[in-house]
Amino acid sequence: KMKPPKVTKGSGSVTIRVEGMSCNKCKMNVEKAAKSIGSVDDAVVSLEKKEAVITFIGNKDNSIDEVKLAIKEAGFKPL
Repeated sequence: KMKPPKVTKGSGSVTIRVEGMSCNKCKMNVEKAAKSIGSVDDAVVSLEKKEAVITFIGNKDNSIDEVKLAIKEAGFKPL
C-alpha cells in the first residue's frame, strides 16, 4: 500500500521516509543521528516501513531539515 504523504505532521511528531537502511545497526545509527538534534525528544525507526518517526520538543517545523541533514550525514537517504 502506497502512502502519498512523505511527511505527516501530528502532535509534535513527524514521519520521515529513510532509504538505505538494511539492518539493526542502520536503524540504531538513524535513531542516534536524529536524537543528536537538541529539539528531538525521541526517534523510532522501522526497518520494515523504511521510516523514522521523530518526536519533537517544542516547535518541530524548524527542526525537520536539521534531522534530515543528520540522517543524511549518517549515510542514509531521508525523503
